[in-house]
Amino acid sequence: MDNGIKWRAMPADFPPWDRVYAFFRRWRDHMLVREFHDRLRVRVREEAGRGAEPTAGVIDSQSVKADAVVGADREVDSSTQRRSSW
Repeated sequence: MDNGIKWRAMPADFPPWDRVYAFFRRWRDHMLVREFHDRLRVRVREEAGRGAEPTAGVIDSQSVKADAVVGADREVDSSTQRRSSW
C-alpha cells in the first residue's frame, strides 16, 4: 500500500527532500515517530476534554480478517463451481 506523498514531491516550502528524509529516518530509527504520535494523541484527547488514554476499543467485524476455520464447512458445487454453505 502506498500512502502519502513521494519524498521527492515535497511541497516547495519544505527543506530539500533528502534533508527531510534524513530527519524522518533518524526519528524512526530512534523510535521518536511513535513518541511524537503518542504525545500528540494525548494532547488532542486532553484538549477535547477526554482522558489521556483510551479506555475502550471498537472492532468492526468487517475489518477483522477471518480465521482459517471460517468457511471450512463449505463445499464447492461442481455443477456451478460456486461455494455453497450447507
